[in-house]
Amino acid sequence: MDKREVALAEAYRLLTPGMVVLIASRREEKNNVMAASWQMPVSKEPPLVSVAVAKKHLTAEYIQATGVFTVNVPGYGILTQVHFCGTVSGRRVQDKLAEAGLTPVPGQQVAAPLIKECLAGLECRVWNTYDGGDHYIFVGQVVRAEAASEVFEGSWHLREEKNCPVHHLGGPHYYLPGTPVAVKMHDGRLTVEPLPR
Repeated sequence: MDKREVALAEAYRLLTPGMVVLIASRREEKNNVMAASWQMPVSKEPPLVSVAVAKKHLTAEYIQATGVFTVNVPGYGILTQVHFCGTVSGRRVQDKLAEAGLTPVPGQQVAAPLIKECLAGLECRVWNTYDGGDHYIFVGQVVRAEAASEVFEGSWHLREEKNCPVHHLGGPHYYLPGTPVAVKMHDGRLTVEPLPR
């Protein structure tokens, strides 16, 4: 396989596709939301997740001020709303969630909204904040999580295209996961088998 040099400014894209999430925050009675694919689980005990947010973003300002945020997992069915949230600043619109056609639902454990149209949501309290160059890395302790039962029962069940999480490839490009598979032991060998939708 031939390889070519990749510009360092584009090197981060080699680690994508990353699952797109919507990070929601709230400050002084105003909700905000942004799309992000720079996120990951950090610890199971305590349950910690991290998100990287550009220092200049309104979301970073809100999270620093309040110490809380939510991580919401959208499905393919709301991709246009997700893209809007990733390309329009909350500084330019009065109510970004309303402009995107998304419904905020008050968090039960944190003062930041969950998003009704999303497949799942995690309510987080900031555990620690790290300087990540032009981004802050917020590590959040998950204090409550929820998911639609038809798509998640201990693992994702991707039966309908509209309910599949979306991955970001860079810019306006996204990827919808293909056939779900499982690795199984069969006759003493590992095999890959498709899962039913």
